[in-house]
Amino acid sequence: MNFAQLFGRLHPLVLHFPIALILLAATLEAVRLKWDRPALAQLVPFLLLVGALGAVASSVTGWVFALESYPRPSLRWALNWHRWLGITATVLAGGAAWIAHRHANAATPGGRWLRRSAVWFTALVLSAAAHLGALMVWGEDYFDTSE
Repeated sequence: MNFAQLFGRLHPLVLHFPIALILLAATLEAVRLKWDRPALAQLVPFLLLVGALGAVASSVTGWVFALESYPRPSLRWALNWHRWLGITATVLAGGAAWIAHRHANAATPGGRWLRRSAVWFTALVLSAAAHLGALMVWGEDYFDTSE
């Protein structure tokens, strides 16, 4: 196994951490609707920043991984969508981290909803990318119990 193969095969290992951090940030943004605490105002941008950095690593290893690992022909469309949704989620995570930092203690409703929308939209795009990745690994019949 050469270095590129090893590097690409890190993708399944490194992708879960940024997913968890970004989804946790989105959950904490929902918590802030009811209980907005100063600690949460600092934690959300931090989680997004670390999640965005991890998403960069996940994206790079994923593109290298795709050079040697192909889904079955019926799921090739999923690879294309997974790739680009993953890149989009990575860029959105960086932007959401900046917005969350800039509007961490927004005094206006507009600033708060900009922050929330950025975080939640990032989590939505990330979830779609993650779903397609899981679809390629486990198959579209994973939940089919008719066997």
